[in-house]
Amino acid sequence: MTPTKLNKITQGISLAMMVTATVSSHNAIAQDNEENNAQGKDVEVIQVRGLRASTKADLNNKRFADGILDSITADDIGKLPDITIADTLQRVPGIQINRSAGEGSGVNIRGVGSVGTLLNGEQFLSAGSITTLQPNFSDIPSALVSGIDVHKSPTSDILAGGISGTLDLKTIRPFSLDEGLTFASSAEVSRGNYTGETDPKITGFVGYNTDRFAVSTSVSWDRVNLANYRLGTPNIGWSGAQTEGNAWDGIGEDRTGDGDQNDALVTFIGYGNMNRNTERERLGITTTMQAQLTDTVEMIADVFYTDMDDADRSIGLVADNAWGDFGWEQHGDDLTKRGVIADGILAGSDLYTANTGVLNAPRIASTSESRTNDRDSLNMNLEFNFDNGGAFNGSVRYIHGEGQRETTHNIAQSFLTDGASQSLFRNDGTGEIPVHPEGVSGRVPVIRDFSGKHPQLTYPSDLGQSMEDYAIISTYSEENYYEEATLDVLRADGTYRLESSDLTTIEFGLRKGRRDVNRETYVLLAPISQDGLSTDVMWKDQGEVANDTNGDGEFSRAGGDKTIGYDNYLNFANLPSSWVIQSDDFGPANIGNFYFIDPEIMDDHIGFQDALYPGNFKHNDPNQSYNVLETSKSAYLNFKLDGELGSMPYKANVGVQYIKTDLTVTQNLLGDVVCRACPASVVESAGEVVTEKSYTDTLPALNLRLNLTDDLIARASYGKTMNRLDTRNLGGGMTVSTTINQGEVSDVPVGERYAVEANRTGNPNLEPTRATNHDLTLEWYFSDTGLLSVAWFKMDIESNLTTDVTTEFVPDADGVERRQVQVRGPVNGDGGTIKGYEFSYQQGFDFLPGFWSGFGAGLNYTYAPSTSDTRDFEGNKLPLNDNSENSGNAVLWYEKGPLQVRLAANYRSERFVEQNGRNFGGGGLALYAKGTTYLDMSASYDINENISVYFSGSNLTEEFEDMYYQWEDFTIAQDIYERRLTMGVRGRW
Repeated sequence: MTPTKLNKITQGISLAMMVTATVSSHNAIAQDNEENNAQGKDVEVIQVRGLRASTKADLNNKRFADGILDSITADDIGKLPDITIADTLQRVPGIQINRSAGEGSGVNIRGVGSVGTLLNGEQFLSAGSITTLQPNFSDIPSALVSGIDVHKSPTSDILAGGISGTLDLKTIRPFSLDEGLTFASSAEVSRGNYTGETDPKITGFVGYNTDRFAVSTSVSWDRVNLANYRLGTPNIGWSGAQTEGNAWDGIGEDRTGDGDQNDALVTFIGYGNMNRNTERERLGITTTMQAQLTDTVEMIADVFYTDMDDADRSIGLVADNAWGDFGWEQHGDDLTKRGVIADGILAGSDLYTANTGVLNAPRIASTSESRTNDRDSLNMNLEFNFDNGGAFNGSVRYIHGEGQRETTHNIAQSFLTDGASQSLFRNDGTGEIPVHPEGVSGRVPVIRDFSGKHPQLTYPSDLGQSMEDYAIISTYSEENYYEEATLDVLRADGTYRLESSDLTTIEFGLRKGRRDVNRETYVLLAPISQDGLSTDVMWKDQGEVANDTNGDGEFSRAGGDKTIGYDNYLNFANLPSSWVIQSDDFGPANIGNFYFIDPEIMDDHIGFQDALYPGNFKHNDPNQSYNVLETSKSAYLNFKLDGELGSMPYKANVGVQYIKTDLTVTQNLLGDVVCRACPASVVESAGEVVTEKSYTDTLPALNLRLNLTDDLIARASYGKTMNRLDTRNLGGGMTVSTTINQGEVSDVPVGERYAVEANRTGNPNLEPTRATNHDLTLEWYFSDTGLLSVAWFKMDIESNLTTDVTTEFVPDADGVERRQVQVRGPVNGDGGTIKGYEFSYQQGFDFLPGFWSGFGAGLNYTYAPSTSDTRDFEGNKLPLNDNSENSGNAVLWYEKGPLQVRLAANYRSERFVEQNGRNFGGGGLALYAKGTTYLDMSASYDINENISVYFSGSNLTEEFEDMYYQWEDFTIAQDIYERRLTMGVRGRW
């Protein structure tokens, strides 16, 4: 743990101790005052333990909410129903989640990922999503959270920040505990069927509640190793098409049998099998203090700290075209005609796909990669609530948050091929030889068969069976960055109760917020010194030329200049034995046993690079470094009504929220090129460019609740919403992808890099996404654990953030602009519409006799079709990004005596991921993830009233996710997640 992290923990503990001391003194004075004791308020003690009790609490919260809301309450202290917060949320109708290494992380509501996230009703900083308010729950231990409210309709008093809804994470308020001391703790171990490692988790809780003072602290620590395999296409976005005449390495063949060679065949840069292992260590601490300072003033102080160290390590065997010509594959006989390319360089060609083929691979590489993420956040809250029992009550609240995230990225590519087939050679000044002399010469045939359950690649049986067959040819460290953010919020809220017949309450508030996000991106450069010359290099590629060693004024390997690796041949047999591992672990894929650089030794990105090329230093990438300062001022006014329409009681709230947002985006101007074999963006900073932008939003909100009968409630809502922009989409620059010239272009020397594509990640002139939302619901509460509800919803999204593809001149690796390439970047595109239905059913079967009365069930289904104005290859309108048209959840639970069991199935249909326009013309091919169903279970047994043992399993059926291009029968990749089993013991006193 770094000193900075320790300092943040110390800050939080110091604040907690300071507030404790202050409150304790006030509390002592108050307790000594008999009159105050006599007038002291009775504090409601709410105890929720068990599945049935949490179901009752959830329905109670939903039933009496001002707006349209779903709620999840922990079964017990530190015990949400599922393993992660996101996994728990997918039980809510309309919630869809994404996974990170198999764990639930991102969340969308009703198919829209623009979701606001609050902590105890206010904004906070999560280290997993420093640049955005959208949730990433991978770094927040679920044991710190006592409940979650899912607001699906806007109300004017809730901070606007999401299009489809707002998630409000709740921590324990210690006044809700029994008087005196409360202790709870748990210890568990978990194991995945692929990783095979036993991972520990420990949680602890202590609370103390007196009549007028209470404090609680929760702690959670765990370490997990998670398996995540990628089979198929490692680089999904790098697809293309080639005519038959240029296919099979330019030989050409009429594969479709129509008498010509002008049909276009879809292929990819590369295919491979990747073993991805994620190691995570999480720590979470939260402390809350409540004090009744006087009979009218309550104080609440919170400290919420999270820390996660994460290492994503991968090894894989990849067959690719060396980022060259797409015509390297001979497609199989299962060719399927998909349509005619409408425009572009292949306009008029019939487009075909195939799930089988033979790759004529110029390069086979053993790849190793390490990406580390060390992140932590500290959020502090201090609030004072005033209520004297009169017409007015109010609160004042101050929030401070700090978050930081440091990411390193390290890659090593080790060839099994000799490099000659991709025109990659080494030169010691006496002539060229293949860059890896011990490697396989010529192209390597690899059989591709993606027609079955799992994508399969078959390599020659004698490939890579000796360490001498491998050598590190290319290594580099890029996309390293350090992000930090601060958040400060001051708000005041008031409520005035009226005596009128229908208008009962006026709510109002003012808020000022300031969020400052800074990102510094860097690469590692190494000085390459040869013959008295020295040049800084990022891509340490043994076939690259760093210096003009022959003095002819050109950088040319063929012309006699020495290459980077001419005297540094990194054959595996010559490396330290601890560096090299052998593995055949690729999940369900059986491709054989191969050698790899151990990615764990690459976690130290500077140490690893220095061991191969000494003297590495950090150089700022000004193109991807920025600062964004966001200040906002907001006010709201809300009217609450309570009366009758005829004989039917109703409640309503009508309000408006006004927000003024000021943005200052600071980006870097790009100066001179500072290195060779580097991205074109790695240059000197030539100063700063500052963009200032302001916008205002007036957001009305209306919520109506009508009691048709005592148990049948109808709701209607209308509101306008907006999101907060991700600072990466504001401040990011352009990254240029290059490839080595193998003779296909004439304006760059052979062996030098030229631009092939570019991505622009930021646009400071973006507007936030805005929408108008409508909801109608009907809810029947037929018992204290029974609910049957239907809902209709519609979101009219005015302008959606999308990716625009343009053709622009961009610099080659030497900084000279010679050619136009496709450039992708964020823009405000046309909006879209999502409208659909939700169905929800919950019931405890306590009306049944005996054993059967312990059962209960829950079922929900959401239908959320969406459309946008973006069209795919066939001219059809695409759905909104990451939206599944169908999703649902089914839960069967049992609670009787000491036994609790829950079985849950979670389904979401296919979802749109992205669109690729490279060489396909028209709208390009759309990438989708196929539908998935995850089955989880949990069980616990109470040994006595204090001790229970429990067992759980996630992804019991070992579900995997297929990715396909445009057509469901054209699978291009597959992500494999593991089954995980957990057992533990929990105590409470």
